[in-house]
Amino acid sequence: MKHALLGTTGLVAAGMAVSGAVQPAMAIDPISLSVNGYYENVVSYTSQDGASDFKKVHFRHEGELDFNGETKLDNGLTVGFSAALEIVNTGDTNGPMDEVYMYLEGGFGKVQLGSKETAAFLMHYQAPYVGIGVNTPNFAPYENNGAPTSTYLVQSDDANKITYFTPEFSGFQFGVSYVPDVSNTSGNTQGFGVLPKNVMGEQQDWFSLGASYTREIGAVELGMSAGYEFATLGANDAAGTFDDYKAYSFGLNVGFAGFTVGGSYAKFNNGLSGSNDGKAWDVGIIYETGPYGFGVTYFNGEDEGTSAESKLVDIAASYTPIEGVKFATGVILGDFSPAPATGADDKAFAVYFGTFLSF
Repeated sequence: MKHALLGTTGLVAAGMAVSGAVQPAMAIDPISLSVNGYYENVVSYTSQDGASDFKKVHFRHEGELDFNGETKLDNGLTVGFSAALEIVNTGDTNGPMDEVYMYLEGGFGKVQLGSKETAAFLMHYQAPYVGIGVNTPNFAPYENNGAPTSTYLVQSDDANKITYFTPEFSGFQFGVSYVPDVSNTSGNTQGFGVLPKNVMGEQQDWFSLGASYTREIGAVELGMSAGYEFATLGANDAAGTFDDYKAYSFGLNVGFAGFTVGGSYAKFNNGLSGSNDGKAWDVGIIYETGPYGFGVTYFNGEDEGTSAESKLVDIAASYTPIEGVKFATGVILGDFSPAPATGADDKAFAVYFGTFLSF
């Protein structure tokens, strides 16, 4: 390869000597920019026994604009980037940009560099839902008690990283991510790979492994996923408060005749020493016919360190008159033990109506 590269360099130099200037090689098409995104608006009413400070009525919204650029070179390599702008920010205090990364894609697979979730997160399947859901919801019309809220492996979040996805073959695809440090989990205030190591309580050298399998068997659609993540403690911890991090997850979806059933499971140690493992699982079924959807989803999260456990059910219906516009309404029933405020068992009832736009 080096010999061929040197030969090419010689040809370019010779051309410059003859013509006096050489125009840079150009792709067939320059990078073209596209914009897409989403906006969600939800109104909810909640009655919860143990949440003394929780407002009964909520008006909430959340949205994002994604700026995407891409071009394909003459050799078949695709070069692109994506930048996500929070148009309605529900909690990120690090700035308006949520995820910024570039990628290279070709016959070898896909490489992502920058701020984006891990391979295990991006390849994960969860229980299906048609409402706002109860597994990592954008909107939670209840006060949780500290129990896990997700079967996604989310600890490193959008910290700057490198991720590689293999090409899909026979339905299988694999991915791996490496995160130098997770001190900045949003990834939007530091450049790639320049975060400090050895910060007390922060894990470093974070690896995420993901795998998925998709297949159509007659009228049945199948999707499965598995993920595993591990990281080492960044600094000596004399107090013994922190520990290495490890977690794993599984997911399954099966679709047939308008129905989709599925669920997921995750277990993780939270990066803390002692008995602080967390686990979560969900299961759900939805039915979609024409513009209408109906579904029931159940979620259970448990923290062994605090003995906090949450049980949530989302019963919902949706209507999608055109692509990109969905209306959904539902009821969420929650059972928390112990309650977030009183320490006793606590029950919650919430009803919501939401408008979900994608473009």
